Amino acid sequence: MPPMIDPVDLVTRPLPIGAASPIRLQFSSPDGLQTVVLMQDLLEHWMLVQTWAGQRAGRRTSRTRLFENHDDGLAALEALAAKNRRQGYTLVA
Repeated sequence: MPPMIDPVDLVTRPLPIGAASPIRLQFSSPDGLQTVVLMQDLLEHWMLVQTWAGQRAGRRTSRTRLFENHDDGLAALEALAAKNRRQGYTLVA
């Protein structure tokens, strides 16, 4: 992790992002497209953002869930991917 020097007191501190970010998956179905992104916000929370586009969604819609740590967000991402596969979605990216 590259260091960051605080200009106020010239002390070197690590950057807050400690894991690979963001993780992005895209699923396709005959009705449309779903994109899921796991990323860290500036307050060091992990966000799982889902967006839908296609006939069933009408116009583009989204949902955001917050997690305290990377492991919880990753577990939710994996559970969502498994659910999408069971429902017939195809992983395209």
